[in-house]
Amino acid sequence: MLNLEELYRPMPNRNKDDWNRDWDLFAPFWEGTRRGELLVQECSVTKKKIWPPRFVSPYTPDAELRWVPVEGKGEIYTYNVVYRGFFPYYKDKVPYALVVVDLGNGIRMLGNTVGMDPTKVHCGMKMEVAFEKIDDEITLVNWKPAERS
Repeated sequence: MLNLEELYRPMPNRNKDDWNRDWDLFAPFWEGTRRGELLVQECSVTKKKIWPPRFVSPYTPDAELRWVPVEGKGEIYTYNVVYRGFFPYYKDKVPYALVVVDLGNGIRMLGNTVGMDPTKVHCGMKMEVAFEKIDDEITLVNWKPAERS
């Protein structure tokens, strides 16, 4: 049984009426996370990757945009360690680290860290995607330290 704090965990709002046109824009991304895939858009003319998604290619405006998988590995570009939970759900979760992971090709994604001491986060740290299935609709993108080869 969920406690009240779990019930009020901040989540992406998947209600089409609330997201207006952005629902359709991000839908393939969320479908990919449910399958354990990290997807970004790619310009069909330049083959350049695009994140966040757009309706029109910033490189060739009349080009088709298609969704393609990317390897969920990169390094921390920047981060913030949060020590105060402003939302009840985070009261017992602090400290936690929010990171922007540079995946290469101009792609940087935001997410929480998991599986590590958040005070040990540093720029340049190698990270890999860690999907967190919340329910049948939402699977979040988190980041964990990359396993050593």
